[in-house]
Amino acid sequence: MTQTLHLDSMKKIFLGLTVAFFLIVAPEANAQFIKLLDFIGTNGASPSGSFVSDGTFLYGMTSLGGTNNKGVIFKIKTDGSGYVKLLDFAGATNGSNPDGSLFYDGTFLYGMTENGGTNNGGVIFKIKPDGTGDTVLFNFSGLIGLNPHGSLISDGNFLFGMTANGGTNNNGVIFKINLDGTGYSVLNNFNQVLGANPHGDLLLDGDSLYGLTYTGGASLYGVIFKIATDGTGYSKLYDFASVTDAHNPLGSLITDSIFLYGTTIAGGQNNSGAIFRIKRDGTGYSIIFNMGYSDGAYPYGSLISDGTYLYGTTMSGGINNGAGTIFKIKTDGNVFSKMYDFNSNTDGGSPIGSLISDGNFLYGLASYGDGLNILGTAFKLGLLTDINEDKIENHFTISPNPFYTQTVLRTDNLLKNATFTVYNCFGQSVKKIKNITGQTITLFRDNLPSGLYFYRLTEGNKILSVDKLVIIGN
Repeated sequence: MTQTLHLDSMKKIFLGLTVAFFLIVAPEANAQFIKLLDFIGTNGASPSGSFVSDGTFLYGMTSLGGTNNKGVIFKIKTDGSGYVKLLDFAGATNGSNPDGSLFYDGTFLYGMTENGGTNNGGVIFKIKPDGTGDTVLFNFSGLIGLNPHGSLISDGNFLFGMTANGGTNNNGVIFKINLDGTGYSVLNNFNQVLGANPHGDLLLDGDSLYGLTYTGGASLYGVIFKIATDGTGYSKLYDFASVTDAHNPLGSLITDSIFLYGTTIAGGQNNSGAIFRIKRDGTGYSIIFNMGYSDGAYPYGSLISDGTYLYGTTMSGGINNGAGTIFKIKTDGNVFSKMYDFNSNTDGGSPIGSLISDGNFLYGLASYGDGLNILGTAFKLGLLTDINEDKIENHFTISPNPFYTQTVLRTDNLLKNATFTVYNCFGQSVKKIKNITGQTITLFRDNLPSGLYFYRLTEGNKILSVDKLVIIGN
């Protein structure tokens, strides 16, 4: 029997092409924390973004340190070995002080710096994973945008991003640009009425972009907004309203195709920030959890999700002198639990980026503290899975892979009530097919953009196969 799976619903929640493998399952207590790297200045200092992965190396940036103390690009293996500094930022020539994360399209790493470049307003750059091919694609300036704090996303044709300042109102802009650096255009100029000074990333959902602003809106506490990828139809979905409401978000949104989820650095019942969700049409807004100091305070980065749990970090709070925490919570707001309390004397502290995962560990960056140089650390946190990973005797092939329109997964043995789950690059479960029988599964591309996806095939409590799906062409 052949099972046919259409993946059109994935198109609506494709968040960019950042290559990070997130097969996250619900963690349990006593997860193991491992420090991968101490930043000491020469190898970077004060990381403020997140990792991306190519399956072998983790790639990241620091906002300071390096030869010129303007930040570096580096890579490191998931066991903490193999550190390589790929680039020292130098200021006017290639930018300085990156405040976001890299984006990987399989060939180049793309990123932005907050400052530097010919106008000292930041740059867009690309570089190969081996450190060659460093190219400044665009220099920000004045009326076209200044000082980007977030990261880039892509639909396979364009890069999309935001700046915190600049534009016609000096409140930041939304922009798009071709992958080769041509065709830069401003899609929206922010203002104090419609939202101002964004610090996070955009979320690409079909032909729409969703995002958050740090300030502006009806109460000047920031907004949730939506805009078409061609720059039309900008609208506010929500105005963060008061001190007791969540307010002043500094991260980004994620989606499960029904709700948008995010965090704010302030507000909530304890004025320690909050976790919220809202439907994509702007209805159904609710705070699903009010952060408290012992839980972790002031969540700065973005959440990641496996469809059941949301995972995140806080830059303060916890039990170790306010060094921050790692937490999880169900998407309906129930069963909040703290996974780890940072200790700035040994682990690092104050993470202000987001987590990624390879299914066994969560990986992240702490912006300060290691007990030695107080310049930050790289870390991983072990996950105890709720799946018995005893593999059955079976052989799987996917061909063709990479594929353009469709591919076929074949097995040696007959599948009996198997479950096929597809994940996007941010670890969200975006497609789940249950009760699969037979020996072949045909997967259609539908309207997905090119990029990297992952699947997991399970039967009962056994993981049968985990592998990549690579889609090519436009």
